[in-house]
Amino acid sequence: GRTAALISLGPGRSSAFFAYRTDDTAAQLELGAAQALSDAFGDLGGGVPDALRRLRENPDPAYFDSASQIRMDAWSRGRVVLLGDAAWCVTLFAGYGAALAMSGADRLGDALEREAGIDTALSSWETNLRPEVRKRQALARRGMVQFAPPTKGHIWMNETAMRAMRLAPVRKLMARAARTAK
Repeated sequence: GRTAALISLGPGRSSAFFAYRTDDTAAQLELGAAQALSDAFGDLGGGVPDALRRLRENPDPAYFDSASQIRMDAWSRGRVVLLGDAAWCVTLFAGYGAALAMSGADRLGDALEREAGIDTALSSWETNLRPEVRKRQALARRGMVQFAPPTKGHIWMNETAMRAMRLAPVRKLMARAARTAK
C-alpha cells in the first residue's frame, strides 16, 4: 500500500507527503528519499512526477524516514524516565504525538508533586497514562491502513469512504459527529 498527497501552499509553493509499506526499511533508507520514492511512486501520474523530479533536483529539504511505533513494558527504571516518542511513539498516523508527549510530561510533574516518593510517583504516572497511550497507539495502527493500505480490499474501502464523504447526508452526519466530539 502507498499514498501520495500533494498540497498547494500558495502560488508557486507546494508540499508532498508520501507513505508506503516496505519489507526492508534499512534498504529504503540507504537508497535515500529521491531514489526510494521514485521507485515506489514513479508509475503514478498527476503531480507526482513533478514532485519526484523536484526532489531529485533538490533533496535537501526532504524529510525521509521510517514510521515506527515504540511499545515498552515500562517507561522508567530507577530515576531514569523516558518521555514522549522515546517511550511511547505513536507515529504520525495517530496525529497526536506532540500533545501526548506534553501531556505525559505534565502528568509526570503532577505525580512527582503529589506522591510521597519517586517510585510511587512513577508507578502512579505510568498507571494513569498508559491507557491513553495504548488508545492512541491503536488509533495509529488503524490509521496506517488509510495511509498505506495493505490490500486491494483496504484500497476499495478507503476510496469508497472518500466518495461517500461527498454525499450531502454523509457530510451532515460527519458535521454532527464533529460537533458532538467537542
